[in-house]
Amino acid sequence: MHKCYHNYYWKGGKPHGQELVDPLSPLAYKIVTDPYGKRYSIEKYREGQFERIVYDSLLLDFRHLTAANQMAWQRENLKEDETSLVCLLRNQEDRAILLETHHFDAGVCLSCAISSIHGLPLATQKLYYQSKQHLFDGVVLFDLESRPVMMKTYQVDPLSGEFTTLLKEEWDMQVMPQLLHAFNPLQAG
Repeated sequence: MHKCYHNYYWKGGKPHGQELVDPLSPLAYKIVTDPYGKRYSIEKYREGQFERIVYDSLLLDFRHLTAANQMAWQRENLKEDETSLVCLLRNQEDRAILLETHHFDAGVCLSCAISSIHGLPLATQKLYYQSKQHLFDGVVLFDLESRPVMMKTYQVDPLSGEFTTLLKEEWDMQVMPQLLHAFNPLQAG
């Protein structure tokens, strides 16, 4: 039997529960995994009633979002206009695996919605720029509950304003609880 938690955080691309609660609580998250830790999912419940799947590693495994794993991925632009760009991602087997929808304001990418190839929402990346009065230059990946999964900070090219060199990649979101509110992807950029 899997346990229910009042809250959870991400570490190493895996969900970790916090504060055990009764399954009939006003809000509960059930983290489900197989005995070998190959697949993870998070189910959200309200007063014991299933609400939705928050995360399923079968559709997008956050543990595979390291630079080494993504080196073999290919990106194809499908549709582009002044405010958005839709891309198809293919893995090393040339299999279509994800869709990304990048959102721009005045030519600057502010967010990227990640969905399954079937169009199911999976995650959001929010981009931050010190030139826009944000605290850092980088990207935060959020799950469907707006919880940070990982954070990358970058050096920025002073002429183009684009991210260049990766300075740091942080996968332990337990040590960064301020991200839960300070970098909420639903806030205006």
